[in-house]
Amino acid sequence: MRALPASVPVAVVGAGQSGLAVGYHLRQAGVECVLLDAGGEVGETWERRWDSLTLFTSAQFSGLPGLPFPGEGRHYPGKDEVVTYLREYAERFDLPVLPDHRVLSVRRDGDGFLLNTTRGECRAGRVVIATGAFGVPRLPEFAGALGADVPALHTSEYRSPAQLAPGTVVVVGDGNSGRQIAAELSGTHEVLLSCSEAVSPPLPQTVVGRDMFWWMSVLGVMRLPVNMQAPDPVVGDRVPELVAAGAIRTVGRITAADGAELLTADGERVKPSAVIWATGFRTDWSWLDPEMLDDEGQPRHTEGVGAVPGSYYLGLYRMRTRGSALIGFVGRDAEHIAGAIVAARGEDATTAPTTTGGLPS
Repeated sequence: MRALPASVPVAVVGAGQSGLAVGYHLRQAGVECVLLDAGGEVGETWERRWDSLTLFTSAQFSGLPGLPFPGEGRHYPGKDEVVTYLREYAERFDLPVLPDHRVLSVRRDGDGFLLNTTRGECRAGRVVIATGAFGVPRLPEFAGALGADVPALHTSEYRSPAQLAPGTVVVVGDGNSGRQIAAELSGTHEVLLSCSEAVSPPLPQTVVGRDMFWWMSVLGVMRLPVNMQAPDPVVGDRVPELVAAGAIRTVGRITAADGAELLTADGERVKPSAVIWATGFRTDWSWLDPEMLDDEGQPRHTEGVGAVPGSYYLGLYRMRTRGSALIGFVGRDAEHIAGAIVAARGEDATTAPTTTGGLPS
């Protein structure tokens, strides 16, 4: 097992798909780096998702740089396949992953950075924050007003219908996750799906026999920047047919909880036997140096290149394009960030010694 180095030219925080992709490009460029991950194994975040989770990108569009996703290209991988693939990827390219090294803080240290981890400290000339777009489960403010005797799970805690007793399950949130889970639960439970007022555009998984992401790639859509406020499309949605068949009933946006009941925006009161909060995630950047954050506590960067010299970001939601947080498209951003690091190191080499204040460049 690799040991935490006292210093390293580049430290990558996170060894999910974003961290692995930039690690690949850095190693290809001959840049020494280390990937610090909070999990005990590569792919642990995926392993914790619900059992039936299926990617809405086919295998053809789910691979990282240098290694296609295995299997038939039109197959839609499940989460266990993703875990196996990520572990094989890290092993195939001998990426320097250090599991069980949660980074507690990143602070400026001279011309570099000091990373405090659960296994000690590491100094880095440059740092790539690749912890992804989805960190802390987000619950609505009124979630605490739901009666304690009503079981409620965030999607990060949901595994399968077997967790829930028979009865009426309200799924709050109608994005891709909420709709996948609602469709699964409809086979065993009465399901109410709470729909937001902002309509997510539906996209079929295939058009004229081709994966939707094939068309979006060919047409250049996946390379274009996208408005942060634009709703995410729902891909391969089965909910309309299940609604038509009476297996799912849709209700309005949930706006409040009152003991054993949930209240919708249009005044309906529903009494669930269980609730699934499909309300997404929020990011927590409190562990980063305040200098790296803006007034709203978000990273200061331009297309992943941090405002603080030597800092970089990867895997952020819509960081550069619609695909910035998707497994099959993050490789483009990873190549961009690795290229920026190589270029910056080249500039340093022409203007300064290879080390500054004891830190590698």
